[in-house]
Amino acid sequence: MLSLFGRNYKQVLQRILECNRNMYIQACPSMASKIKASKSSKPANDPCGCGTNTPSGAGGTGGGGGKGKHQITYKPYIAPVYKDHDAKNMGMKRPMSPHLTIYAPTVPAMTSISQRITGCILTFYAVMISAGTLFLSNGVESYVSMIQSLDLSRFSILLLKIILGAPFAYHYFFGIRFHIWNAGRWLTMKDVNRSVKPLLIATIATIAFFAML
Repeated sequence: MLSLFGRNYKQVLQRILECNRNMYIQACPSMASKIKASKSSKPANDPCGCGTNTPSGAGGTGGGGGKGKHQITYKPYIAPVYKDHDAKNMGMKRPMSPHLTIYAPTVPAMTSISQRITGCILTFYAVMISAGTLFLSNGVESYVSMIQSLDLSRFSILLLKIILGAPFAYHYFFGIRFHIWNAGRWLTMKDVNRSVKPLLIATIATIAFFAML
């Protein structure tokens, strides 16, 4: 059996608990009578009042011939059935929120989404131009001459300029608004909605200016 400082560890723990209880009784005399009354009401073979703690199947019984309050039972481990996230939520009657399908589009959300889309388009432009300068043998002038040789109509050229230039203009002006937000301004919903109109006007004017060149 384990020992602590040359004595049985259970005896040491009982001594510590007895000392703490005596100190509590001295500090609070009104509790002394309650502790004595609880001692007299407990059976001699059940000092803690919780029945005899015996594992089930060992033949032991608690006070009064019945089972004690605390019984230890052993069951074999059964691995839980694996379910994916969606199946588990549906089984618990917690379906996933429809999210975007139940919300009406708002001006801040649409402008923010458009800002990200134009950023991806500009990144694609930069990658294509960089790859062209590195891997294509001919210069830019040869490809410009190739486009001119297609003999496109004036309207087609204008439309192509608008499609190519719109991401630049939109991302530029709405990027300025993003930096203003980072400075701690235009953060109220009134300012956010009010800033959209002048920025769209500036974007359209810039696109039209470069398309006419």
